[in-house]
Amino acid sequence: MLTLIKKIFAKKKITQEVVPAVENRNPNFVTDPSKVIHLLSAIEADTAFCTIELKNSDEIYTSHIIEVQAAKQQILLDALVPNSGNELLRQCKELKLTTHLNNIHLSIAITNITPAESLGEQYFKAPLPERIYYPQRRTSPRISISAYNLTFQGTSNRTNFTVGGIVCDISRGGIGLIISSSNSRLMRGDLLKNCTLTLPNKINIHFELLIRSSKPYSNSRTKLLIGGHFDQLKSPKEQNQLEQFFALVERSQIRQKKDY
Repeated sequence: MLTLIKKIFAKKKITQEVVPAVENRNPNFVTDPSKVIHLLSAIEADTAFCTIELKNSDEIYTSHIIEVQAAKQQILLDALVPNSGNELLRQCKELKLTTHLNNIHLSIAITNITPAESLGEQYFKAPLPERIYYPQRRTSPRISISAYNLTFQGTSNRTNFTVGGIVCDISRGGIGLIISSSNSRLMRGDLLKNCTLTLPNKINIHFELLIRSSKPYSNSRTKLLIGGHFDQLKSPKEQNQLEQFFALVERSQIRQKKDY
């Protein structure tokens, strides 16, 4: 069923510009509309099945996000399994969807759900959720690499400003940056696109960076300390080069600790 419905709703490139909103003060929730769409699209692409809970049932169901339609501000959900949940969903018109993304538990309350049908296949549609519970936690220790003087550059999807800086630490999942605060205007939840990290020997790594923290650097009024998570590394080759560099600095740090 899922394959047929996906053929019916062929994926379209998202071109609609979404007006950004200030992130919810609770860091466990993503509320910026562009980030909500980004996470939903990642779930659609990376997650085979999601767990579904209904308020009028104690049973656990499964489903899948068929398509994220940004232009229409809605998502399409596959019919529930087992089938008994579909009639209950038609009655209550809301559900709780849970899954894991990047090894992090994620939860979404989806409301105002309506049934739909195409070529005899049942599915559901609903407005985009206003927020997603996504408590992003660092899963790999960061290692200071200020001595390498590595450079970084990326473009904010919210402001379209290009920002550059020096990489101060790195982990397998992300980096810490020191950048000028004069024109960056970066905040938690922003996505930096077209990022380039230049490793030693002029090796360039291309990716997107999801900002997790932004604060003044060492009480400076002109610099920011930015922490971000790697997203969409452009190629397996570059991912392998980045992993090799991290392993190198990790071994170097271990040797330094043994010397003391």
